[in-house]
Parts: sequence; C-alpha cells; structure tokens
Amino acid sequence: MAKSKARTTIVQLISTAKTGYRRTLVVPRTAKEVTQVRYDPIAQRHVMFVESRKRRGAIPVKPLDFSRGAFDWKKKR
Repeated sequence: MAKSKARTTIVQLISTAKTGYRRTLVVPRTAKEVTQVRYDPIAQRHVMFVESRKRRGAIPVKPLDFSRGAFDWKKKR
C-alpha cells in the first residue's frame, strides 16, 4: 500500500545578506514560494530571507527579466 503525502513541508530560508544564516519553517505543501523579512543576528539587522530550494508541487512564479534585451525601447527600422 502506498503512503500518502504530508500536508506540510519543511522549508529552509536563507539570508540575502549572504551571511550563511538559515531559518527553517513548516509551510503547507500548496503554498507559494516563501520570502520573509526577519532578523539576521550575524548582520545584526532585518534582512530578506528567501527559500533556498524550489519545492515540487508549488505554483511556479516566473521571475522578472530586467536584462537589456528584455524590452525593446528603440524604434525598429
């Protein structure tokens, strides 16, 4: 008999201050990608924490593309 999937998953949040500080969080399996502003004791300030790995089953969020070729501002001749 197959096991059923858990309703929650454990997610690791990593500091964007690049201090290596991590937090763990339990979220529902169907939740979107987690970003939080929390206190980083190594940087001694509040910073953004983002999810370290993508989860299966989560709704994918397409990142914005700010590269030079993404928008065509010049007139085409």
